[in-house]
Amino acid sequence: MAAWITVEDVAAALGVDLDTVEDPARLAAVTAAAEAWARRRRQTSGYADTDPPAADVVEGTVTFAVALYRSRGAVDGFASFSTFGGAASLVPTGTMGMVLRLLGIDRPQVG
Repeated sequence: MAAWITVEDVAAALGVDLDTVEDPARLAAVTAAAEAWARRRRQTSGYADTDPPAADVVEGTVTFAVALYRSRGAVDGFASFSTFGGAASLVPTGTMGMVLRLLGIDRPQVG
């Protein structure tokens, strides 16, 4: 079974250089976790486990991995330097909905 996403994909989306990334083990862990979660959710929703998946599925999986990486140490979502403060600034507004739509799992597959 071929990998849907790579550490390089996630690093590029984060805008970090693999040679200088602060925690390469964490980057690898969130990459693997995001792919496992995406595969499982798509299978649960009735989709075949295809290799490689469509570009939108890859993008959704990478976006989820980025959200996981950024959420380290945050209470809910990823930390932000928003001037509004409070818990609302920690929530990546709309990210999860977008991930589900890209993966095609915002609703179960029919027929």
